[in-house]
Amino acid sequence: MKRTTIEDVAKKAGVGKVTVSYVLNGHSAVARISESTQQRVRAAAHELNYRPNALARMLSTKRTNVLAVVFQRGHFFAGWSGFTSEVMRGVSTAAVDIGYDLMMHTRDLPAEEEADALADGRIDGALVLRDEGDPLVCGLAKRDLPCVQFFSRGHSDLPFVDADNYSGGRMATRHLIELGHRRIAMVRGPQRSHSSNDRFVGYRDALEGAAIGVAPERVVSIPSGQSDMEPLRRLMMSPDRPTALFFWSDEVALACMPMLRELGLRIPEDVSLVGFDSLTACDRAVPALTSVRQPIFEMAAQATRLLGALASKENVEQHQVLVPLSLDVRRSTAPTLAS
Repeated sequence: MKRTTIEDVAKKAGVGKVTVSYVLNGHSAVARISESTQQRVRAAAHELNYRPNALARMLSTKRTNVLAVVFQRGHFFAGWSGFTSEVMRGVSTAAVDIGYDLMMHTRDLPAEEEADALADGRIDGALVLRDEGDPLVCGLAKRDLPCVQFFSRGHSDLPFVDADNYSGGRMATRHLIELGHRRIAMVRGPQRSHSSNDRFVGYRDALEGAAIGVAPERVVSIPSGQSDMEPLRRLMMSPDRPTALFFWSDEVALACMPMLRELGLRIPEDVSLVGFDSLTACDRAVPALTSVRQPIFEMAAQATRLLGALASKENVEQHQVLVPLSLDVRRSTAPTLAS
């Protein structure tokens, strides 16, 4: 059976091939093509079951309609987390809406080689989830490949969509202070994570604002739910153990809850817990976990739309977006018994 061509569509619609190309490639406004002509072209294409040749379109438009999602090396695929699932749900939903396909990039290469691989013409832009200071983002910018950092802003002069982690950390700590807690510990993430570091600064400032101050022994590091929990175990076995814990992520908080119970500690009667992200798993926890809500799905979708606009060379007024957060109070926090 003969494949339908753009010439067939043009003849059916009574227009030229260039007009068909403009309409089907989304450039009707640029060419000032009337709505009635656009409808006629689309109807002809639908009736003839016309499918544009992707390679020919790429050669003519110099675009692939593919965006890459670039994960942290080894981090996101150590386990498909609730956070990662929400990220990909937001990215894929927005990509469909704006007409892009996705490529997941997981190659472990030196930064310059990785930037070369991504900028070889296969993609129109890259969404980058990398730790602060990762050189890839600058490498892509030098190669004129549109990129958006999301859940990160390690390169502050480049486009990003990120959470207001500082305000989130302060909000969580103030909630515990308002419940009467004074011995409030924080479980931090990786030292290289700007998200964890900003949340710590918010925690510190909230304590200092309440004339409490940070006790160094009450700050421990557990980078992931698979990490060693012994530092927190030792802290919670000390004579003046904390009455409240602020975790840098829900996944770490949820992973630590069984260990706290093993120590004979009741949640929230003996120790209140606050997480960060407000994943759906927080509602299923026993007790349900109070957490700072980070709108992960919406942020990922927003980053994808921003990248699509940059890749399409649209006029974008706001290249950098800092998203406000809120607190979901559930059942894992309560007034300290001393109050």
